[in-house]
Amino acid sequence: MVSDEPAVEAPKVFASLGARLVANLIDLVVITIPSLIISRLMENVPGRAGDAVVTALVSLYFMVSYTSAGGGYSIGKFVLGIRVVDARGDPLSLFGAAVRWFMSIGIALPLAFLAVGFERGLPLQTGPAFAICVPILCVVVIDSYVVVVNRVSRQSLHDLAAGSYVVRREHTGAVPATPSFSKAHFGGMALLCLLIALWFSRVYPWSRVIGQRSVELMKARAVALATHKASTLIIAPGFAKLGTDTAWVVSAMATIHAKPMTEHDAESLRKALACTLARAAPFSFEHAEVDLMVTFDPGARSKGAAVYFADLELTPAACNGK
Repeated sequence: MVSDEPAVEAPKVFASLGARLVANLIDLVVITIPSLIISRLMENVPGRAGDAVVTALVSLYFMVSYTSAGGGYSIGKFVLGIRVVDARGDPLSLFGAAVRWFMSIGIALPLAFLAVGFERGLPLQTGPAFAICVPILCVVVIDSYVVVVNRVSRQSLHDLAAGSYVVRREHTGAVPATPSFSKAHFGGMALLCLLIALWFSRVYPWSRVIGQRSVELMKARAVALATHKASTLIIAPGFAKLGTDTAWVVSAMATIHAKPMTEHDAESLRKALACTLARAAPFSFEHAEVDLMVTFDPGARSKGAAVYFADLELTPAACNGK
C-alpha cells in the first residue's frame, strides 16, 4: 500500500547536525580571537568594561548575522553552506534573532559556569554551583533531546523559541511543515528531569543549610551594628578551602569607629566583634573558620588587617567579657 503522505524533504532542506556543529566551532574561533584582543586592550579599564564590550559585540555579531543584514549567515554557517531562516524562508527579524541568541546564551553560559565550578569529590566547594545544576542540566538535556527527536528539522530550544530553522543554502521559499511532539515525548523529557533531580538530591541539604546560615548571619549583623561594635559590616557563609579541618567558613568585612594605639588594642576590638557575631549566630559559627577583615578610623596605630579565628578561639570561655 502506498502512503499518501509526502516524502520527507530533510536531505534537501534542513542542515545536518554535523554541519551545524562545525559551523558553530568556526564561529567560536571567529569570536574568540577578537574577544581576546579586546580583553587584552581593555584589561586596565576600571570595572568590567572589557567584558561588557566583548559581550555586546558577540551578541551584535550573531543577531545581525541572522537578520536580513547578514542574510541569515554567520561566518561559520556561510562556510558550511547553511543559513538561519523563519517559517517563510526569510532571514529573522531583529526581535527573532535576539530571542534566538539570548535563548542560546541562556543555556550555554550557566552550563559553562557549572562545568568550571564542578569538581568531582569536592561537593563542599561547589555547593552554590550544585544548587543550580539541576535546572541547568535539565534544560541542557531537554535541548539535546529535542534536537535528537526532531530528526527532520533538527530544531533545538532556541530555534523553537524564535521560530527559526537552519536550512541548506540552496533551499528557497517556505520551510515545509514538520511533525509536532507527541505526549510521549513530553513524558520522556519530564522523566529525564526527574532522574537528574534524584541523582543530585544529596546537594539540596547543603543548599538549605546555606540559606539557614545566611539568615542567621544577617540577624547577627544587625546585632553587631546595633551594639556599635562595627559601623559597616558585610558578612556571608561559605565553604572551607581544600585541606582545612572544618567544613564551613564565615567571611566578614567590617569598619570599626575606633583608634587603637597598640596592636593589642586592635586585636581586642577584632575579637570583640567576632565574639558578638558568634554569640548571635551560634549555628553558623559552630565548627566554622572565621575570616575577618577589620579597618579602623584614620589615625589608628593599626591600619586594619585580615585575621583568622579558629572555632576554638570563639568558645564562650574565650569570648567571656568580649
